[in-house]
Amino acid sequence: MKIRLEMDESVSEEEIIIRCKELTDEVVTLQKRIAEIGKTQMQLHVTKGDSAYFLELDEILFLESSGATVAVHTANHMYETRQRLYELEEILPAGFMRISKSTIINTGKIRSIKKNITGASEVEFIASAKKTFVSRSYFKTLMSKLEEKRLKK
Repeated sequence: MKIRLEMDESVSEEEIIIRCKELTDEVVTLQKRIAEIGKTQMQLHVTKGDSAYFLELDEILFLESSGATVAVHTANHMYETRQRLYELEEILPAGFMRISKSTIINTGKIRSIKKNITGASEVEFIASAKKTFVSRSYFKTLMSKLEEKRLKK
């Protein structure tokens, strides 16, 4: 078995490809182990009241700044973090992007976007009643990113 690593600065998200002549038990085991490693991804430290939580990034719908804290929204809850929005923007993976001066969104959780010509467009999320808004200046970039993701599948 050969292992090859290719580095490309233009890649926005890491991808692992397994090439094999046939699907053997060894290949299946390797695929499962890589998938498990991917599931143990980064967590975000947040608080709610006096309790501290560690959220999987996949749980997060969007993050929005409000004063000295950033509100972290999941489908059913809202938490807080003291990290600044610009700090979070730097460390979050490519699936997250800024959609306004005060909001970062998880693009993988978007169900729909209602375009509004005169102002901010409304974003709805999968399995949640929560909504947020994408500003006009970020709308085109968001749509390009969503189209790019759609074409990859």
